[in-house]
Amino acid sequence: MEFFDREAEKREILNILRAKPQLINFIYGPINSGKTTLITDLIEELPENYVVFYVNLRRKSVIKYEDFIRVLFSVEKNKEIKDIITGLLAKAEKAIYASQGIPVNDSLLDTFLKKDSKADVLEFLENYFKEISKTKDPVLIIDELQVIGDLEIDGKLIYRLFNFFIGLTKELHLCHVFALSSDSLFIEKAYNEAMLEGRANYILVDDFDEKTAKKFLERYRIKGEEIKYILDHVGGKPIDLVELIYPEDKKKEIEQRISLRSGQIERALKRVKELGEKIIMDDVKHDVSYENLLKTLSKFKDGEEIKCNEIDEISESFFAKKNVLFVDPVRKMIKPQSGINLLAIREVLKEIRDV
Repeated sequence: MEFFDREAEKREILNILRAKPQLINFIYGPINSGKTTLITDLIEELPENYVVFYVNLRRKSVIKYEDFIRVLFSVEKNKEIKDIITGLLAKAEKAIYASQGIPVNDSLLDTFLKKDSKADVLEFLENYFKEISKTKDPVLIIDELQVIGDLEIDGKLIYRLFNFFIGLTKELHLCHVFALSSDSLFIEKAYNEAMLEGRANYILVDDFDEKTAKKFLERYRIKGEEIKYILDHVGGKPIDLVELIYPEDKKKEIEQRISLRSGQIERALKRVKELGEKIIMDDVKHDVSYENLLKTLSKFKDGEEIKCNEIDEISESFFAKKNVLFVDPVRKMIKPQSGINLLAIREVLKEIRDV
């Protein structure tokens, strides 16, 4: 997805990078709102005094500790660590970004992967960043951090990472840390986590507002009534706007998307009604209530967003996991993930008689 008009968010992040590391920075927002596009565009523009390590967990299968280690590091064969670090300090930031991980040699990676190894990966990384920070400013970016949210290694790995990030930022001021996530339940959990109180910053990358979405569509010579129809039915989700650039019959394309999404929501409700469903929250299984799900959807019959305390936690979690609703814990608001989702919800409400 192309980068378009995120100057306000870029300025906020650049202001953070110009100061010494103080907080863990969570970049969050609805799915496909352009979080990764924003950060990759920003990386390319950073001056050479920054050394950026980008770890992308997207679409990675991380079910055990060894998987995480393999994703965290990239391998440079037949090199000493000191030579790798020397090379990092000589490279431009674009080359670092292309490495897709933290460069180490193959023998060290093998050591970390040994089951009986006593090597502490996080202690190694702290020293690694210390060495780099002597001459440059290290930046660690982890995309889709929620992928490892449930990984257990002497307790949940995510809590060890949070403590590590706090050490790098708040305590040692060694390295800027950014964690990207489109999982609003994960962000909500982080926001309410006592250990992160006063130690984390939250940057919302939302869908485009109407003015920006209009400007984006005009760039592709879409005009007048066609723009109005798109904005009324799709809203400002960047990926949806991109995918509507080329179809000749945009109205038909939008109607098909709404129909598809409403069908998916209807099937999810039907399954709960007929078969029942449980959802795990804080390691406890809870029954999902069909009636409460309908009550939740009915909140969007006339409005576009609600307060978090207007619906029950189980329904919130159910629809957030299905990517129907986006939960913003900072603003304490909930809204559909997109304009398509909003209209699909309203179609479902029309079809169901017992709302």
